[in-house]
Amino acid sequence: MSTFKLQLINSDLNVRRGLIALFVVHIGLVSYSAVCHSPTQDEIAHLPAGISILKFGDFSVYRVNPPLVRLVAAIPVLLVEHEEDWSSYNEVSAIRQEWALGRNFVMANGENSIRLFTMARLVCLPFSLLGMWVCYRWSRDLFSPQAGLFAAGMWCFSPNIIGHGSLITPDIAAVSMGLLAAWRFSLWVESSSLSTLFLAGLSLGLALLTKSYWITLLVLWPIMWFLIFLNNRKNRSLRNETSQLCGILLLALNVLNMGYLFSGSGTLLKDFQFYSSALSGELRIPGENLPANRFSESWLGEIPVPLPKDFVTGIDLQKVDFEQGKWSYFYGEVKDPGGWWQYYLVGLFLKVPLGTWALFLMGLLAIRDHKLRSSAVKLIPLLLPVLLLLVIASSETKMNRHVRYVFPALPAIYLIGAMSVERWRRLSWAMLACTAASSLAVYPHSLAYFNESIGGPNQGHRYLIDSNLDWGQDLLAVRDWLQRHPEERPAFVGWGGDISLRSLGVEADLVSSSSLKPGLYLISRSERYHPSNRLKIFENKEPIDQIGYTFDVYRIEREVQNLTPDQSQNRLKEEHKKTLKH
Repeated sequence: MSTFKLQLINSDLNVRRGLIALFVVHIGLVSYSAVCHSPTQDEIAHLPAGISILKFGDFSVYRVNPPLVRLVAAIPVLLVEHEEDWSSYNEVSAIRQEWALGRNFVMANGENSIRLFTMARLVCLPFSLLGMWVCYRWSRDLFSPQAGLFAAGMWCFSPNIIGHGSLITPDIAAVSMGLLAAWRFSLWVESSSLSTLFLAGLSLGLALLTKSYWITLLVLWPIMWFLIFLNNRKNRSLRNETSQLCGILLLALNVLNMGYLFSGSGTLLKDFQFYSSALSGELRIPGENLPANRFSESWLGEIPVPLPKDFVTGIDLQKVDFEQGKWSYFYGEVKDPGGWWQYYLVGLFLKVPLGTWALFLMGLLAIRDHKLRSSAVKLIPLLLPVLLLLVIASSETKMNRHVRYVFPALPAIYLIGAMSVERWRRLSWAMLACTAASSLAVYPHSLAYFNESIGGPNQGHRYLIDSNLDWGQDLLAVRDWLQRHPEERPAFVGWGGDISLRSLGVEADLVSSSSLKPGLYLISRSERYHPSNRLKIFENKEPIDQIGYTFDVYRIEREVQNLTPDQSQNRLKEEHKKTLKH
């Protein structure tokens, strides 16, 4: 056997060993993160919503997100002893009741809920592993095995993938399924056949079951296919490919409807009850206004909608949130309601390691190579939906809260960055090492990761809060800190989520909204910048300790009035009136 062939065999063997090592490392990182963190704000709502599907076939709870991930997460919980509390459930209510059900679930199970959420998290690990595998396969097929290893490496050590991949929220599953769908569609475009048709349709259907945003692919895929067909019509069959594309879309819709047990599928458009202005005609707030339907008197109302009813009404309710607007925080400024067009672009930059951004820029430069450019063109089924998502997200300026909404951009960054190894191997390895080092330096606090451009996660609260920093994941660390310092009493926790602290074993009271008694105060950095300003008094105080990157510990020696600026102003006015009266 020639020396060249031996080198190729050894190279492939090293890549396979490297890939196996990345999978083992990623499993370890995500699993430990799932075990050591408390249930987060959205998770407490997802789990009972998943249980309601498996026990009652009811998809209405948390309908703003499709059901696949929470359904999978609920499976192990139903196999073990647990408590349920459905007392706040209202079958006909349009108000989002998942938060109340989540609070009830945690309170009913107490500290046992920690074990239940850990089980639910671990069973969702394959979603993240799938995304890493597709990154490897697609990059390997387009460029080289080494490039595939690089794409998998960036996924493996991504703090965003690790942090959110260890939760039962649908964000990483949606990234993985959207990536899988883009890859299978590109393979069908390249070589249309019944097998590529089936896998493309199946993957699109699964993507739709993770995040409703992927409904855009039902429009984007025909557009992309038509443009590709026009560019190479001589070697393609219009009739055959048109029928196959219809088959892909029909299969995807059937998979989506099957995931909802065909509940409400085919309902006439006029029979829906909508609240968003886009679908009702004017914004109508659930619980305050009756629903409407702008299509009820139109011929369009007679069209049966080939989507599950709860999928459609979920999109409508999600649209209400964006139209109504909510408070947003960005770079030290609060808008209530309001937002910024650059929020997601800047947020994505701050949440991705600088080493990954360097690889991405190097990959863009590498496209100057004709061979790489011709291969990179095949990434359009991934890049175009990502660009559309960034445009849509950036245009929603009435509410900016979660950078995770644009996480589907991450695989595009990784696959483009992987091309860098084809031109600058040593430098690319160095940048991948920087990515891993930056991520591991913060681990296991990956949810609170911010890159070094702003000084790391200790400075993150000055730019972004909420799920970008503190989603309640460190409440177990708060519990452990209090247990290590039993002499520090009384203790108070400043956190504004829906989780009962004592249900998780946190022996402390919530901070009073009127006065701060002498004692120890563990204050969430996110809550400190809440627009209510109820914890603003801690902004200029020096903490005596910190817990992870989300809580600061303060000591108050004497009672202090805890008043918001409005309350302080009202207090001054009252005192002034009393002075004048006397």
